[in-house]
Amino acid sequence: MSKKLSKKWKTGILFFLLIGFLVSMTFIRFPYFAFKPGSVNELSSRIVVSKGEGFEPAGDIHFTTIKQDASINGWEFIEGTLKDSVHLINEDAILGTRNRDENQTFNFELMRVSKSIAVSVALSHLGLEPYTATGVGIAAVEGPSEGVLTTSDVIVAVNGKKVSTDKDLIVEIKKYKPGDLINLDLEEIDGSESREISIELGSRKDDPSMGFLGIAPQTRLEDNNDLPVQVLVNTGRIGGNSAGLALTLAVLDVLTPGELTGGLQVATTGTIDLEGNIGPVGGVEQKTITARDAGIDVFLVPENSLEKALKHAGEMHIEGVSDLNDALLVLAEMGGNGDSLELPEY
Repeated sequence: MSKKLSKKWKTGILFFLLIGFLVSMTFIRFPYFAFKPGSVNELSSRIVVSKGEGFEPAGDIHFTTIKQDASINGWEFIEGTLKDSVHLINEDAILGTRNRDENQTFNFELMRVSKSIAVSVALSHLGLEPYTATGVGIAAVEGPSEGVLTTSDVIVAVNGKKVSTDKDLIVEIKKYKPGDLINLDLEEIDGSESREISIELGSRKDDPSMGFLGIAPQTRLEDNNDLPVQVLVNTGRIGGNSAGLALTLAVLDVLTPGELTGGLQVATTGTIDLEGNIGPVGGVEQKTITARDAGIDVFLVPENSLEKALKHAGEMHIEGVSDLNDALLVLAEMGGNGDSLELPEY
Protein backbone atom coordinates (compact mmCIF):
# COMPACT_ATOMS: atom_id res chain seq x y z
CA MET A 1 0.00 0.00 0.00
CA SER A 2 1.43 3.39 -1.00
CA LYS A 3 2.14 6.11 1.53
CA LYS A 4 -0.42 8.31 -0.23
CA LEU A 5 -3.14 5.67 0.10
CA SER A 6 -2.17 5.00 3.70
CA LYS A 7 -2.53 8.69 4.48
CA LYS A 8 -6.00 8.71 2.91
CA TRP A 9 -7.04 5.73 5.03
CA LYS A 10 -5.86 7.46 8.18
CA THR A 11 -7.66 10.65 7.21
CA GLY A 12 -10.85 8.68 6.49
CA ILE A 13 -10.68 6.81 9.78
CA LEU A 14 -10.12 10.05 11.69
CA PHE A 15 -13.07 11.62 9.84
CA PHE A 16 -15.43 8.77 10.73
CA LEU A 17 -14.17 8.78 14.32
CA LEU A 18 -14.90 12.50 14.48
CA ILE A 19 -18.38 11.98 13.05
CA GLY A 20 -18.98 9.19 15.55
CA PHE A 21 -17.85 11.42 18.40
CA LEU A 22 -20.09 14.29 17.29
CA VAL A 23 -23.09 11.98 16.93
CA SER A 24 -22.47 10.33 20.29
CA MET A 25 -22.18 13.71 22.04
CA THR A 26 -25.57 14.63 20.61
CA PHE A 27 -27.42 11.48 21.58
CA ILE A 28 -25.65 10.26 24.73
CA ARG A 29 -27.47 11.18 27.93
CA PHE A 30 -25.74 12.21 31.17
CA PRO A 31 -27.35 11.60 34.61
CA TYR A 32 -27.51 15.30 35.46
CA PHE A 33 -30.04 18.11 35.64
CA ALA A 34 -28.92 21.39 34.06
CA PHE A 35 -30.25 24.59 35.60
CA LYS A 36 -30.14 27.66 33.33
CA PRO A 37 -31.53 31.21 33.44
CA GLY A 38 -35.30 31.05 33.00
CA SER A 39 -38.11 33.59 33.09
CA VAL A 40 -39.53 36.46 35.12
CA ASN A 41 -43.27 36.27 35.77
CA GLU A 42 -45.41 39.15 37.01
CA LEU A 43 -47.94 38.20 39.64
CA SER A 44 -50.67 40.85 39.98
CA SER A 45 -52.64 39.48 37.01
CA ARG A 46 -52.41 35.98 38.49
CA ILE A 47 -54.09 36.96 41.76
CA VAL A 48 -57.87 36.71 41.74
CA VAL A 49 -59.75 38.51 44.52
CA SER A 50 -62.99 36.52 44.76
CA LYS A 51 -64.25 38.46 47.79
CA GLY A 52 -63.37 42.01 48.75
CA GLU A 53 -61.59 44.65 46.69
CA GLY A 54 -58.44 44.38 44.61
CA PHE A 55 -56.12 47.24 43.62
CA GLU A 56 -54.10 47.35 40.41
CA PRO A 57 -50.50 48.32 41.18
CA ALA A 58 -48.35 50.64 39.07
CA GLY A 59 -45.25 48.53 39.62
CA ASP A 60 -45.31 44.79 40.04
CA ILE A 61 -43.95 41.87 42.02
CA HIS A 62 -42.39 39.11 39.93
CA PHE A 63 -41.18 35.63 40.69
CA THR A 64 -38.19 34.17 38.91
CA THR A 65 -37.83 30.69 37.49
CA ILE A 66 -34.97 28.66 36.14
CA LYS A 67 -34.99 26.54 33.01
CA GLN A 68 -34.51 22.95 34.07
CA ASP A 69 -33.21 20.43 31.56
CA ALA A 70 -33.89 17.02 33.01
CA SER A 71 -31.98 15.08 30.35
CA ILE A 72 -28.76 16.56 28.98
CA ASN A 73 -26.49 15.38 26.17
CA GLY A 74 -22.73 15.63 25.90
CA TRP A 75 -22.72 19.15 24.49
CA GLU A 76 -24.98 20.39 27.27
CA PHE A 77 -22.72 18.71 29.82
CA ILE A 78 -19.72 20.55 28.41
CA GLU A 79 -21.70 23.82 28.40
CA GLY A 80 -22.62 23.30 32.04
CA THR A 81 -19.02 22.61 32.94
CA LEU A 82 -17.70 25.74 31.24
CA LYS A 83 -20.43 28.37 31.78
CA ASP A 84 -21.09 30.07 35.13
CA SER A 85 -24.72 30.62 34.14
CA VAL A 86 -25.39 26.86 34.02
CA HIS A 87 -25.44 24.66 37.11
CA LEU A 88 -25.17 20.87 36.84
CA ILE A 89 -26.60 18.70 39.62
CA ASN A 90 -26.50 14.90 39.74
CA GLU A 91 -29.99 13.52 39.12
CA ASP A 92 -29.87 11.43 42.32
CA ALA A 93 -29.64 14.65 44.36
CA ILE A 94 -32.81 15.93 42.65
CA LEU A 95 -34.90 12.79 42.28
CA GLY A 96 -34.02 10.79 45.38
CA THR A 97 -36.34 7.79 45.26
CA ARG A 98 -38.77 9.48 42.81
CA ASN A 99 -38.85 9.01 39.07
CA ARG A 100 -39.08 12.04 36.76
CA ASP A 101 -42.89 12.04 36.56
CA GLU A 102 -43.17 11.72 40.33
CA ASN A 103 -40.66 14.55 40.73
CA GLN A 104 -42.79 16.82 38.56
CA THR A 105 -45.87 15.99 40.62
CA PHE A 106 -43.87 16.64 43.78
CA ASN A 107 -42.89 20.11 42.51
CA PHE A 108 -46.49 20.97 41.64
CA GLU A 109 -47.46 20.00 45.18
CA LEU A 110 -44.70 22.25 46.55
CA MET A 111 -46.18 25.16 44.61
CA ARG A 112 -49.69 24.38 45.84
CA VAL A 113 -48.56 24.41 49.46
CA SER A 114 -46.41 27.50 48.84
CA LYS A 115 -49.42 29.42 47.52
CA SER A 116 -51.52 28.45 50.52
CA ILE A 117 -48.81 29.55 52.95
CA ALA A 118 -48.18 32.80 51.09
CA VAL A 119 -51.85 33.80 51.19
CA SER A 120 -52.00 32.90 54.87
CA VAL A 121 -48.91 34.98 55.72
CA ALA A 122 -50.23 37.96 53.76
CA LEU A 123 -53.65 37.86 55.42
CA SER A 124 -52.10 37.40 58.85
CA HIS A 125 -49.88 40.45 58.25
CA LEU A 126 -53.05 42.43 57.55
CA GLY A 127 -54.55 41.38 60.88
CA LEU A 128 -56.79 38.57 59.67
CA GLU A 129 -56.92 34.95 60.80
CA PRO A 130 -57.00 32.87 57.61
CA TYR A 131 -57.29 29.55 59.42
CA THR A 132 -59.16 28.21 62.41
CA ALA A 133 -57.61 25.52 64.64
CA THR A 134 -60.16 22.72 65.08
CA GLY A 135 -58.33 19.84 66.74
CA VAL A 136 -55.08 17.90 66.90
CA GLY A 137 -54.14 15.62 64.04
CA ILE A 138 -51.65 12.77 64.34
CA ALA A 139 -48.58 12.50 62.10
CA ALA A 140 -47.18 9.33 63.72
CA VAL A 141 -47.95 6.93 66.58
CA GLU A 142 -45.78 4.88 68.91
CA GLY A 143 -45.73 3.32 72.36
CA PRO A 144 -49.06 3.65 74.22
CA SER A 145 -50.90 4.84 71.08
CA GLU A 146 -49.91 1.97 68.79
CA GLY A 147 -52.96 -0.05 67.80
CA VAL A 148 -55.24 2.50 69.48
CA LEU A 149 -54.80 5.72 67.52
CA THR A 150 -54.13 6.18 63.79
CA THR A 151 -53.04 9.02 61.54
CA SER A 152 -56.69 9.33 60.44
CA ASP A 153 -57.74 10.39 63.94
CA VAL A 154 -58.11 13.94 65.23
CA ILE A 155 -58.20 14.58 68.99
CA VAL A 156 -60.79 17.20 69.97
CA ALA A 157 -60.95 16.74 73.77
CA VAL A 158 -58.99 15.21 76.68
CA ASN A 159 -61.16 14.10 79.61
CA GLY A 160 -63.88 16.43 78.38
CA LYS A 161 -61.54 19.44 77.99
CA LYS A 162 -61.59 20.80 74.43
CA VAL A 163 -58.22 20.93 72.61
CA SER A 164 -57.90 22.92 69.39
CA THR A 165 -54.14 23.03 68.88
CA ASP A 166 -51.12 20.82 69.50
CA LYS A 167 -50.13 23.19 72.32
CA ASP A 168 -53.55 22.70 73.96
CA LEU A 169 -53.01 18.93 73.88
CA ILE A 170 -49.52 19.16 75.38
CA VAL A 171 -50.83 21.34 78.23
CA GLU A 172 -53.55 18.78 79.04
CA ILE A 173 -51.27 15.71 78.85
CA LYS A 174 -48.80 17.37 81.24
CA LYS A 175 -51.51 17.27 83.92
CA TYR A 176 -51.31 13.48 84.08
CA LYS A 177 -48.69 10.93 85.09
CA PRO A 178 -47.52 7.59 83.63
CA GLY A 179 -50.16 4.93 84.23
CA ASP A 180 -53.05 7.41 84.31
CA LEU A 181 -56.05 6.46 82.20
CA ILE A 182 -57.37 9.31 80.06
CA ASN A 183 -60.37 9.61 77.76
CA LEU A 184 -59.93 11.10 74.30
CA ASP A 185 -62.75 12.43 72.12
CA LEU A 186 -61.84 11.70 68.50
CA GLU A 187 -63.19 12.30 65.03
CA GLU A 188 -62.05 11.62 61.49
CA ILE A 189 -59.95 14.25 59.68
CA ASP A 190 -63.04 15.42 57.77
CA GLY A 191 -64.98 15.83 61.03
CA SER A 192 -67.05 12.66 60.71
CA GLU A 193 -67.37 9.50 62.86
CA SER A 194 -66.93 10.89 66.35
CA ARG A 195 -65.99 8.40 69.06
CA GLU A 196 -64.40 8.19 72.51
CA ILE A 197 -61.54 5.95 73.63
CA SER A 198 -59.56 5.35 76.81
CA ILE A 199 -55.78 5.07 76.80
CA GLU A 200 -53.19 4.51 79.52
CA LEU A 201 -50.28 6.93 79.42
CA GLY A 202 -46.74 5.63 79.23
CA SER A 203 -43.65 7.45 80.47
CA ARG A 204 -41.29 9.69 78.56
CA LYS A 205 -37.78 8.35 77.97
CA ASP A 206 -36.20 11.71 78.72
CA ASP A 207 -38.31 12.19 81.88
CA PRO A 208 -39.97 9.01 83.24
CA SER A 209 -42.06 11.07 85.66
CA MET A 210 -44.04 12.64 82.80
CA GLY A 211 -46.99 11.05 81.05
CA PHE A 212 -46.43 10.00 77.43
CA LEU A 213 -49.21 9.64 74.85
CA GLY A 214 -46.95 8.52 72.01
CA ILE A 215 -48.06 10.64 69.07
CA ALA A 216 -46.56 13.32 66.84
CA PRO A 217 -49.29 16.00 67.13
CA GLN A 218 -50.08 18.62 64.51
CA THR A 219 -52.81 21.23 64.65
CA ARG A 220 -55.67 20.70 62.19
CA LEU A 221 -56.32 23.97 60.41
CA GLU A 222 -59.44 24.76 58.42
CA ASP A 223 -60.04 27.71 56.12
CA ASN A 224 -61.80 30.62 57.78
CA ASN A 225 -64.62 31.42 55.36
CA ASP A 226 -65.82 34.45 57.32
CA LEU A 227 -62.97 36.72 56.19
CA PRO A 228 -63.80 39.99 54.39
CA VAL A 229 -61.45 38.98 51.55
CA GLN A 230 -60.78 35.75 49.67
CA VAL A 231 -57.85 35.30 47.30
CA LEU A 232 -56.86 32.71 44.70
CA VAL A 233 -53.47 32.53 42.97
CA ASN A 234 -53.03 31.04 39.49
CA THR A 235 -49.45 29.98 38.73
CA GLY A 236 -50.31 27.60 35.90
CA ARG A 237 -47.92 24.69 35.34
CA ILE A 238 -45.07 26.14 37.39
CA GLY A 239 -43.76 24.01 40.26
CA GLY A 240 -41.53 24.44 43.29
CA ASN A 241 -41.74 26.57 46.40
CA SER A 242 -39.18 29.29 45.73
CA ALA A 243 -41.88 31.85 44.82
CA GLY A 244 -43.21 31.97 48.39
CA LEU A 245 -41.94 35.48 49.19
CA ALA A 246 -43.02 36.87 45.82
CA LEU A 247 -46.52 35.42 46.22
CA THR A 248 -46.87 36.91 49.70
CA LEU A 249 -45.78 40.37 48.57
CA ALA A 250 -48.02 40.24 45.49
CA VAL A 251 -51.09 39.35 47.55
CA LEU A 252 -50.33 42.23 49.93
CA ASP A 253 -49.90 44.58 46.97
CA VAL A 254 -53.19 43.64 45.31
CA LEU A 255 -55.27 43.67 48.52
CA THR A 256 -54.15 47.08 49.78
CA PRO A 257 -54.38 50.60 48.31
CA GLY A 258 -51.18 52.50 47.54
CA GLU A 259 -47.97 51.30 45.96
CA LEU A 260 -46.06 48.55 47.75
CA THR A 261 -43.27 48.70 45.16
CA GLY A 262 -43.22 52.48 44.75
CA GLY A 263 -43.94 51.88 41.05
CA LEU A 264 -40.80 49.78 40.59
CA GLN A 265 -40.48 46.37 38.99
CA VAL A 266 -39.51 44.05 41.86
CA ALA A 267 -38.51 40.39 41.60
CA THR A 268 -37.80 37.99 44.42
CA THR A 269 -36.81 34.43 45.15
CA GLY A 270 -37.14 32.64 48.46
CA THR A 271 -39.46 30.27 50.29
CA ILE A 272 -41.62 31.55 53.12
CA ASP A 273 -43.02 29.77 56.18
CA LEU A 274 -46.10 30.53 58.27
CA GLU A 275 -44.04 32.78 60.57
CA GLY A 276 -42.87 34.86 57.60
CA ASN A 277 -39.30 33.57 57.63
CA ILE A 278 -37.60 33.46 54.22
CA GLY A 279 -35.74 30.26 53.41
CA PRO A 280 -32.95 29.41 50.96
CA VAL A 281 -33.53 28.28 47.39
CA GLY A 282 -31.46 26.78 44.62
CA GLY A 283 -30.44 28.42 41.37
CA VAL A 284 -29.90 31.90 42.82
CA GLU A 285 -27.18 32.65 40.25
CA GLN A 286 -29.44 31.70 37.34
CA LYS A 287 -32.39 33.63 38.79
CA THR A 288 -30.24 36.72 39.30
CA ILE A 289 -29.16 36.61 35.65
CA THR A 290 -32.80 36.17 34.63
CA ALA A 291 -33.93 39.18 36.67
CA ARG A 292 -31.00 41.31 35.49
CA ASP A 293 -31.62 40.56 31.80
CA ALA A 294 -35.36 41.29 32.24
CA GLY A 295 -34.60 44.82 33.44
CA ILE A 296 -35.86 44.31 36.99
CA ASP A 297 -35.27 47.32 39.28
CA VAL A 298 -34.95 45.52 42.62
CA PHE A 299 -34.21 41.86 43.30
CA LEU A 300 -34.81 40.44 46.79
CA VAL A 301 -33.02 37.21 47.73
CA PRO A 302 -32.62 35.18 50.93
CA GLU A 303 -30.02 36.84 53.13
CA ASN A 304 -27.63 33.89 52.95
CA SER A 305 -27.72 33.98 49.12
CA LEU A 306 -26.83 37.66 48.76
CA GLU A 307 -23.14 37.10 48.08
CA LYS A 308 -23.86 34.66 45.24
CA ALA A 309 -26.44 36.97 43.71
CA LEU A 310 -24.23 40.06 43.79
CA LYS A 311 -21.68 38.36 41.52
CA HIS A 312 -24.23 38.34 38.68
CA ALA A 313 -26.26 41.48 39.45
CA GLY A 314 -24.56 44.00 37.20
CA GLU A 315 -26.27 47.37 37.80
CA MET A 316 -29.43 45.80 39.25
CA HIS A 317 -30.18 46.65 42.89
CA ILE A 318 -30.14 43.55 45.12
CA GLU A 319 -31.04 43.18 48.80
CA GLY A 320 -30.80 40.16 51.09
CA VAL A 321 -33.79 39.65 53.39
CA SER A 322 -34.44 37.19 56.20
CA ASP A 323 -38.20 37.59 56.74
CA LEU A 324 -41.29 39.36 55.43
CA ASN A 325 -40.73 42.44 57.58
CA ASP A 326 -37.22 42.82 56.11
CA ALA A 327 -38.65 42.69 52.61
CA LEU A 328 -41.35 45.26 53.39
CA LEU A 329 -38.78 47.58 54.95
CA VAL A 330 -36.59 47.41 51.84
CA LEU A 331 -39.56 48.27 49.64
CA ALA A 332 -40.49 51.15 51.94
CA GLU A 333 -36.95 52.51 51.66
CA MET A 334 -37.26 52.27 47.87
CA GLY A 335 -40.37 54.47 47.92
CA GLY A 336 -43.14 51.93 48.57
CA ASN A 337 -45.66 51.76 51.41
CA GLY A 338 -44.55 48.44 52.90
CA ASP A 339 -44.43 49.98 56.37
CA SER A 340 -48.08 51.11 56.34
CA LEU A 341 -50.14 48.40 54.64
CA GLU A 342 -53.82 48.30 55.62
CA LEU A 343 -56.95 46.75 54.23
CA PRO A 344 -59.72 49.15 53.21
CA GLU A 345 -62.77 49.36 55.46
CA TYR A 346 -65.27 46.54 54.85
